[in-house]
Amino acid sequence: MIQSANGQTVKSVVPDSGSQGLTFPITINGSSTEWTLSPYFEVYFDSIGVGTTGVTIINDSTLTGTVLIDGKASLAWHKVVVADQFNNLFTKDTALFVRLSIPPAPLLISPLNNAQNQLQNPSLLWDSNGYATYFRVQVALDSLFTNKKVDTTVANPPYSVRPNLLALNTKYFWRINATNSKGTSPWSPVWNFRVRSTGVGNISEEIPSIYKLFNNYPNPFNPETNIKFQVPEFTDVKIEVYDVNGKLVERLINSRINAGTYSIKWKGNNNPSGIYFCKLTAGKYSETKKIVLLK
Repeated sequence: MIQSANGQTVKSVVPDSGSQGLTFPITINGSSTEWTLSPYFEVYFDSIGVGTTGVTIINDSTLTGTVLIDGKASLAWHKVVVADQFNNLFTKDTALFVRLSIPPAPLLISPLNNAQNQLQNPSLLWDSNGYATYFRVQVALDSLFTNKKVDTTVANPPYSVRPNLLALNTKYFWRINATNSKGTSPWSPVWNFRVRSTGVGNISEEIPSIYKLFNNYPNPFNPETNIKFQVPEFTDVKIEVYDVNGKLVERLINSRINAGTYSIKWKGNNNPSGIYFCKLTAGKYSETKKIVLLK
């Protein structure tokens, strides 16, 4: 059972403050402690994003180590907990204060780097930072961003590119930075994606009440058919075509899209006549329709 050491506490952590994103040495001073009796110690702070490494025993009342403060650690006084091999805990409530610093470079999430078959209005997602005032979003035709299609700022992720702004069957590059009162972060790594060769049309901006995959038209068809579907919320959407053996023939959509009603074409030029199945997967919802290619 873990218990507090009787009359023994942490007296101070020196230095007792540091900025987000810093790594620096600290000294932990104890009061009425006999720390050389324990072979080792572990040091914790009551915050995700603040940690320690390399804790070393100097004498009965002194430990040293290195504190690591994440770029998004919470701004506040943080409690320190020192634990020895005998399950004794030595604590101090206001031990280390984390100060605001320039944000770290955002981490890109989706579309994944080198993603293919993306919508013409993809939703760009990156890790949020509650201490960022705004994020700058750039999308360009080249990795040096000399030919930009998007250059704007948003308060929070995600950012949905305006419909029909991006060209079909074209590769784009994107990056993000973050700004707060201390300054602006470096740019994120540059990722790229390619817009699919067949566009997804937004039929209606009215928000539907349910998920639905409609019957394709025409059906039977040759060589292409229209697949209509609707989603009532911003969500991950996959539209996939399978053959009668359950083998994936083509993935038409695999992206996050806004609520609305959409239509996409499937071209069966390179597939034999027969029965196929079109499957919509959106969040926890799925629906399948039979489609017939007749050449």
